[in-house]
Amino acid sequence: MTRMIKAGIIGGTGYTGLSLLEVLTRHKNVELQFATTRRRKLVGKPIHRDHPNLLGLTDLKFSLYDPMNPTLIESNKTLINKARDSDVVFIGVPSGASFNITKDLVGYNTKIIDTSADFRLKNPALYREYYKREHPLPDLLNEYVYGLPELHRQEIKNAKYVACPGCNSTAMILAGYPLTKLQEPIEFTIVYNVMTGSSEAGAEPKRASHHSERSGVARPYSVKKHRHLAEVRQELGFEASKVSASMFAIPMVRGVECIGHVYPDRTVEEKELWKVFREAYSNEQFVRIRAKKTGGPGSLPDVKYVRGSNFCDVGFFVDDESGRIGVISALDNLMKGDVGNAVQSMNIMFGLDEATRLMDMVPSSLYE
Repeated sequence: MTRMIKAGIIGGTGYTGLSLLEVLTRHKNVELQFATTRRRKLVGKPIHRDHPNLLGLTDLKFSLYDPMNPTLIESNKTLINKARDSDVVFIGVPSGASFNITKDLVGYNTKIIDTSADFRLKNPALYREYYKREHPLPDLLNEYVYGLPELHRQEIKNAKYVACPGCNSTAMILAGYPLTKLQEPIEFTIVYNVMTGSSEAGAEPKRASHHSERSGVARPYSVKKHRHLAEVRQELGFEASKVSASMFAIPMVRGVECIGHVYPDRTVEEKELWKVFREAYSNEQFVRIRAKKTGGPGSLPDVKYVRGSNFCDVGFFVDDESGRIGVISALDNLMKGDVGNAVQSMNIMFGLDEATRLMDMVPSSLYE
């Protein structure tokens, strides 16, 4: 019988925390030890008080943890000791907020899977360029593996610390990765347009993510130098001058739809793209290729057919007149763009079938 994995969640009340709870409470190999909150009114209360959809699915209660509050030294110590006794801790807090718990866990036997951006970039200079601050723990950056199994499965298998990719970067990387496998190399410029759902902005209310501000519009934001571009540069080796992206907030709750417009220095045949996409993904359980010319539903990647699942659908086309290549991806930002990658990585780290629990998350075309 496989030993149960003792797991904890730092940051159980945001959308990442909710998604972690949704997946891990029903994971047959996981025994959840704790899920934290900073909100005093939730401490000791059942998880379903903040996440009503989990009523009847878990008896877990929220634990208090707030490293920024100096009056909570003792309760923070209690939580840290519980975390150190766990096999793995998922960190589901906003970027910039994971450093304190990380310092308290590094050096112990606990594995860390961090869904924030804090340890994704290997180069402190790249972090400084995109996040406009110095990294407080630069010596740890090279101890983290970038948690995208399609690119780093073996490293994840041997990893102690994993930094999960961003949702937009996952979409851009998985769309663009096959281009790096072309037998006859090409020079190209790639321009990504990325459309995102409101849940990407997080659970904290903001005017820009308010329903009355987002409904019925396609609003550009981060039209240049989005932070997730740093991950694309790092993982695919694209030069800064050759890759750019613009984001669009559109009226959906969850999902990322991405198209990369590729302008190559030579003609690329469609059969070449079929070859490299199949080479990259034919053995991947969670990446599906959709590249039909019919134009009907499901012929190309569409958020509608991945929501609620750990699938990322990818596809491509060639514009015969201009020579432009389009590489396309669609994923659920809270699953393959976040928690799905995290749990897939955990499965790999602990020697499980990496699809454990995740294949239960069947996409519903009737979502929203």
